[in-house]
Amino acid sequence: MSVLGHLEPKSVFSFFEEMCAIPHGSGNTKEVGDWLVSFARERGLEYYQDELNNVIIIKEASPGYETSPAVIIQGHTDMVCEKAPGCTKDMAKEGLDLAVEGDTILARDTTLGGDDGIAVAVALAVLDADDLPHPRVEAVFTVDEEVGMGGAMGLDVSPLRGRTMLNIDSEVEGVFTVSCAGGNMSRCALPVSRAPFDGAVMKVTIRGLQGGHSGIEIHKGRANANMLLGRLLWAVRKETSLRIISVAGGLKDNAIPVEATAVLAVADAAAAKAVCQEMEAAFRNEYCITDPGVTISTADEEADVIPMDAAATDKVICMLSCLPNGIQTMSADIDGLVQTSLNLGILDSDETSVWASFCVRSSVATQKQMLVDRLNCLMK
Repeated sequence: MSVLGHLEPKSVFSFFEEMCAIPHGSGNTKEVGDWLVSFARERGLEYYQDELNNVIIIKEASPGYETSPAVIIQGHTDMVCEKAPGCTKDMAKEGLDLAVEGDTILARDTTLGGDDGIAVAVALAVLDADDLPHPRVEAVFTVDEEVGMGGAMGLDVSPLRGRTMLNIDSEVEGVFTVSCAGGNMSRCALPVSRAPFDGAVMKVTIRGLQGGHSGIEIHKGRANANMLLGRLLWAVRKETSLRIISVAGGLKDNAIPVEATAVLAVADAAAAKAVCQEMEAAFRNEYCITDPGVTISTADEEADVIPMDAAATDKVICMLSCLPNGIQTMSADIDGLVQTSLNLGILDSDETSVWASFCVRSSVATQKQMLVDRLNCLMK
């Protein structure tokens, strides 16, 4: 049964609903690419599909528009796959559970993928229409935009004649965007050494955050679980000796992480738990508007590796406390525009290293490079 069938324009939301039934996270776009090819074949349209799963579909001009310049309509087929804590959906294999609440379309317990599924739906509706006068339409569907523009960079543009491109990846209906931020993915690796430490082992978890897209929602002041973890570890260390065993948080570079964990060996477990309670209260006060559900939980744990030594523990806490995160510069030209920002999206560790993966964005190339250089300098 259709969930969006009553919405207008029907053709747009019909195609969007079809797409939502197909798993299409970044790096998992073969099935959605094949769906686009099937669309083109059924309508006798010219199409191209490459090994990256980029797809180009071309519809020749309608009568009377044969000499008009071609127009390119472009969007990306991949989405950021994030789930609410406790959601068991396998987003690599299962479609989304759509719902409509008031004037909002959403997916139950997961991201929706409106970025950029709506562009795909709009382009298909244009290609499907038989009553729309139009020049040659060249619909370009690229992949892996959310993880570094790999599809766009690998696209063979030789089938395209158009010199005017409409990229349908803006955030507000009816608003035209004439430029966008450049991006960078920086993965910071910190080597760590380990040594035995006599202490109680406990797992500390920060969860209950709102999260969001690190581009379009970085200005909302939502907490980053990885950064909160750094603050928590600093606070615990002030009250009792500790060693870090492991840290982890976040799933995507460009998603504000909603949960982070650390497994610790602590000299005084009671003191550590008391600090966790105090920091939970502090975080709830600080983020009472944006992240009122933030919690810090503790549990006894079994260590699977020996702890990091004192020097490595200090470096990890320093890294999580001092590396920049969030808005760095607001535009002086456009009111309310975030000019430069970064997001510590993924935190992970193994026996020899701790990694912090950042998505860096700026509409000023030199400021983007400045942040990359700062990360390099601080990591060294």
